[in-house]
Formats: sequence, C-alpha cells, structure tokens
Amino acid sequence: MGLGSIRIRVITSRDEILGMGAEEKAVHLAFRPSDRDLFSLVKKCPGIELLQLPASSYEGLSKFIKMYLASSGIHLVKGDVSGHWHDLNNYFVIPAYVLEKIKELEVQGRTEEEIICEITNIRKISPDMILHLLHSSFLASGPEWPRINKI
Repeated sequence: MGLGSIRIRVITSRDEILGMGAEEKAVHLAFRPSDRDLFSLVKKCPGIELLQLPASSYEGLSKFIKMYLASSGIHLVKGDVSGHWHDLNNYFVIPAYVLEKIKELEVQGRTEEEIICEITNIRKISPDMILHLLHSSFLASGPEWPRINKI
C-alpha cells in the first residue's frame, strides 16, 4: 500500500478562518496572523495537527503563542506554498511520489541535508516541511498513519 498525498489548506485572509471546516488537519496561513487569528483557527479546527507560516510571520510569533500551539499538539513549520494559485484551488498538495521519495532516501541512509536538497530539486517544499514529514509518523507504513488530510 502506497502513501497518500497530503492536502494543506491555504488561507489567504483572516475572514476565511470563519468559513473553515472542523476537519482540516494541515493549514498554511498566507497572511500575518494575530494571536486572536490563531486562537480562532484552533477553535474552528480542533483537530489541526500542522500549521505552516511564511518565515516573516513565523519569526513574528510570540513565545506564548508558540508554546500554546505546541501544547495544543500543533506542529509549527516555516515555509511557503510556492507555485500555488489560491484562486484555482484552496489546497496545496504534496503528492504521494514526494512522500515515497522521502521515505526511500531515509531507508537509503541519506542525511537530512541530502534529503532536503534532493526533495527541493523535485518539488518546491520548504526545508522545515520536509523535516517535519521526515520525522513525523506520516511516513510510517501500516494502518497507524496520522490523520492529516490524505487524498
């Protein structure tokens, strides 16, 4: 059984948070969120597991909000959704072949740096996201995959 793709919901404004479904597990905020926006997001999507922010927004987060997200079980990563057109699709997709390649390189004993270099040559995914995927249980085979939106 192969790995499924990961769908990351891309949110471009705080107004979109109100219309989100509770089933979202992975979200990219393409705007600079306030603490209030992040609290709203966690309330609206109680099962969120992964939150990606552009580097500038990530660096601007307070220590308190980073601790709050971590204690809520939300993994915070830095990065962009390069090449994504929000007007065409609300989701940025990390295809199954990328996940399979990460797992293959890990099995080969490649270093994190080598894996990041090779994956970023295949697809524009942030190094932090690649590290998250590498160290998450998502790449584990079997029925115990995490609940991140897979297609």
